[in-house]
Amino acid sequence: MVSAARRHRLSLGLLLLAATLVLWAGPAPLRPARTPEGTAPGPELSHTLPRVPLLPQRVTVLGYEREAFGAGWAAHPAGCSTREAVAQAQFGPGSVRGCRIVAAGTDPYSGEPLDPAAVDIDHLYPLSAAWDMGAHAWSPQRRRRFANDPLNLVAVSREQNREKSDQLPSLWLPPLPASRCWYARRLAQVAAEYDLPLPRHDAAAMRAQCRFRELPARSLG
Repeated sequence: MVSAARRHRLSLGLLLLAATLVLWAGPAPLRPARTPEGTAPGPELSHTLPRVPLLPQRVTVLGYEREAFGAGWAAHPAGCSTREAVAQAQFGPGSVRGCRIVAAGTDPYSGEPLDPAAVDIDHLYPLSAAWDMGAHAWSPQRRRRFANDPLNLVAVSREQNREKSDQLPSLWLPPLPASRCWYARRLAQVAAEYDLPLPRHDAAAMRAQCRFRELPARSLG
């Protein structure tokens, strides 16, 4: 019969062996970030987030209206509007006919097949969040450009667009885990391009999505 002391020593030895194996194996390998079909990948967070001002929290700025960013989608040089241009770029030739979306791929947020009749164009950095974080002080021209910039636009399902609403990553992430690092990278790219701040807890949520997909930043010197 094994004594209690011997059992304790055996358990401790097994724990030490397991810890040694974990250390020997090293850190978890990097996994490539999934880029949803038809969308741009976005640069690594280590290239964009350092350029994004971080604030303690999002503060609501009164006066937001969608019309402050232009009355709907702007006309596109190729015809139709920004909405159809984004859909065609994402879904490919033949997806838009007569300024109507007639074919669609999969939802980047959920991975589910898209119904062409229920496609919405989502602003990765929501307009009302941008308003709160500094766009209220922009010129009308800059706000219209932001609202129609393909860098900040992605075709998604109406359901996912409504669910996301104006939330940032600490409150909402794509339901498909494989798309979360891609989403974080694209959002950071927009924030850096337009010098829009992000709340610290949202930036932390974004880094967490790419934790095993990017090498940690190292200081030089």
